[in-house]
Amino acid sequence: MFDRIVKHIRELGHLTPMALVSMFLPMLGSAALIIFIVPIGNWLQENWQAGTLVFIAGTFFFCGLALLPTNVIGIVSGWAFGFWLGLLVLIIGIVGSAFISFLINSRISGKRLPEVAEKYPRTSAIYKALLREKFWKTTLIIFLLRVSVVTPFAFTNFFLASAKVPVRAFLLGTGGGMLPRSAAMAYVGSGLSALDVKNTTEVTTLVIGIAATILSVVVIAYLSRRALDRVTLNDAVAEN
Repeated sequence: MFDRIVKHIRELGHLTPMALVSMFLPMLGSAALIIFIVPIGNWLQENWQAGTLVFIAGTFFFCGLALLPTNVIGIVSGWAFGFWLGLLVLIIGIVGSAFISFLINSRISGKRLPEVAEKYPRTSAIYKALLREKFWKTTLIIFLLRVSVVTPFAFTNFFLASAKVPVRAFLLGTGGGMLPRSAAMAYVGSGLSALDVKNTTEVTTLVIGIAATILSVVVIAYLSRRALDRVTLNDAVAEN
């Protein structure tokens, strides 16, 4: 299995460093953020007016450069600002960071991805669908990619930038597709912030709520992935 992974990585050629950064750097960033999540969350909560701007700017920078994953950022937003405000600033930050990542990756991705994608039917089908479909169909595919959690946020930015999708479709699909996950993480964060650990009922209710939220996201992701396959793979079969 390891040899196969190494082979896939080598096939990316000059795209390999960006692919590795997009896949693994957010994991390291999340480990570092977890250490400081409580003091950061508390400061943002106590200074929420300035904190919202700091949070958005930080999300632009850290998620845009693939230094942090959106899931951990989402928990921080809910913790600091509550569910509704937390969700709003989170979506603004996510869409903005995705745009920054898109611009960076568009300039350095080159034309290697189509050659690699041809070797993998599913990836090739998605790639070709992104290239040939009209605006709203492309937006739908991007939306389904985001919702289905097929790949991490940063790597999806890399893939879509390499596919040269229209910027408007990228932003609309990203904003809509990231909404379910973002809402789930903001909900978890807001619940943790207000939690009284001595109150057994509160703890039980929160645990059940988190479990139900995660289950809902998983179900939505599964259904979206099936829909994505129908949209892309079926088109590929019809084309052949």
